[in-house]
Parts: sequence; structure tokens; C-alpha cells
Amino acid sequence: MLKTIFRQFSSSAGTKTKLGILGVPFSKGQSKGGVEQAPDFLRQNGLVSMLLESSRGNLSITDYGNLSYELIDDQNTPPHYKNMKNYNTFMSCNKSLIAKIPEILKQQDQFLCLGGDHAIGFGSVAGHLMHSPNLSLVWVDAHADINLHSTSNSGNIHGMPVSFLLEELRDFWKHAHLDDISPNCLRADQLVYIGLRDIDPYEAYILNKLGIRAYAMDSIDKFGISKIMEMTLDALDVKNKIHISFDIDALDSRIAPSTGTAVYGGMSLREGIYVVETLCDTKRVQGFDLVEVNPSLGTQADVNNTLSASMEILKIACGGYRRRGTYEQVDGSLLKNE
Repeated sequence: MLKTIFRQFSSSAGTKTKLGILGVPFSKGQSKGGVEQAPDFLRQNGLVSMLLESSRGNLSITDYGNLSYELIDDQNTPPHYKNMKNYNTFMSCNKSLIAKIPEILKQQDQFLCLGGDHAIGFGSVAGHLMHSPNLSLVWVDAHADINLHSTSNSGNIHGMPVSFLLEELRDFWKHAHLDDISPNCLRADQLVYIGLRDIDPYEAYILNKLGIRAYAMDSIDKFGISKIMEMTLDALDVKNKIHISFDIDALDSRIAPSTGTAVYGGMSLREGIYVVETLCDTKRVQGFDLVEVNPSLGTQADVNNTLSASMEILKIACGGYRRRGTYEQVDGSLLKNE
């Protein structure tokens, strides 16, 4: 019986998942330089070889390099958005990203988008929506990133990308020409937040008003990460592809300190891995962002810890690694009776 099972499995094994990697070295969504170094920093520290090794031959990778986009003078910000910093550069980068993601998905099964700060989440998800209009988004972050231009105190656009995506908030961006740039919207009932612990008052109001499922750290403490993921999966349409946008500051700042807006009291690495592992086990994850890694912040030990945590998350998200083990590439012929 065992021989038969392995023979059947071996005959169906061997199909590789095709992954496209794109770096987006964008840092203008906030004020701290260095986050633009992250895509090449991850590559130089063995990202591709790590993913290939963890997949055990079940992955093929195409690295598309770093996104190119036109630099535009940010002194001439549209009058309606004067309080937004670097608006023109933000839009230029994200327009290019929106166009690039569907091109990648025509050739690949999945994509990995390496930020950069979380302002690129607009272009990554909007581009994904262009390819897969029926999409669910899980935003793993310490921050809600759903401010409007009129509600942001800082003017930093990395705190706004989700508001550009939602169908229910599109009327607040009438002068951004989003219907031309990003005609497909995300429905609020297909957005889930995990790991929140630093939410602005207007963001909290928007989350409540739209009934968005937002599992902050108090919910994780109360219910446990297993129940949180059970509720998350219940919320996501089973017919939809899934996009995970993972800000490294979702993890506790002792685990991933080299990030621009680190916050104490975040998820453990085990909880972060469980979030990604559970979503990837649905076989519906098609896009993944890793953002806000900043190798210029902190001590060398801080950078090393952040790198290690990032690699563990990516190994689960894109390399197919599972802590319980995998056997897709096992050769059943090696199991023979003597």
C-alpha cells in the first residue's frame, strides 16, 4: 500500500511554483532614509538562495530587479494635497508599480514585492487588483495606514495607502484621478488587519464606520493567534486570491528593531509566522509585500535580528517552508523493503 501511495505521488510531483520578485526602493512615504536599501540588502544576504533551498526544488524564481519610475518635482504638489509630503513622487512610483504587477502575474504564479516603505502598498495591491479584481487583502502591521489627506497629522504617505484602495473611500480622493490610475477597488469587507497597536483617532473612526475587521494586539492577547486566523479566514471570500502586505513593524520591536516606526508590544516571530503560514495553506496567496525593513537603523545586532526575522517570514510566505515538514519532492522509490 505504501509503495502504491508513493508511486502515485511521485508521478504527480515536480510542478514548480513560479515566483517573481520585484524590488521597490521607495522611501518618500516617510522621513527616514535607508529603507530604500532593503530590496538589495535582502538580495545580498541570500534571499533567492534561501527561498530556493527552503522550497526543496518546488520553486522557480525570476528576479525582475528594482522598479524604475520617473522622478517628479514635489514642489508642485496639487493644491488639494498640499499637506501630503512627496505626493508627486509617490504617485509616479505607484503608477509604475500598478502597471508592473500585472505584467509579472502574466508570467508567474505569485509575486513578492520588496519595499521600501509601506506607501508602495497602494501600487502593489492596486496592480494586483488589475490582474485579479476579486481580491482579499490582509494588512499585517502595527499601523492602520488608512489616513486620508485631510486626517493625517504628519503628511507622511506611508500612513495612507489603504485609503487609496478602498471602494468606500474613493470619493475622498477625487483629485487623484484614481478611476484612471487604479480603476479596480478593494471592498472594505475583504480587508483584514492583524497586529495593530498604534492607530490614529481618525483611523479608528474610519475602521469603525466601515466595519473593517481589525484585529489589534489586544484581540490577539484575548483570543490567541489561532482564533484570530480562524476569524480572518472566515471573513475572506473563498473564491478570492489573497494579497498579504506585511510591515516588519507588525513584529515586536525587540524582534525587528531596524524599522522606521518600531512599536513595543507587537507579535512574536512565532505569531507572525503563524499568520503567514495559515494564509499560505489556503493555496490562494498570490501576492506578498515585505516593507519597512531599514538596514541603516540601529546597531549591527538590530540589523541582523531584523534580517533574520524577515527571512523567516519570507521563507514561509514564498519558499513553501512549513514547520511541520513537507514531502512534495520525496522520491517514494527510496522506501523499499529489504
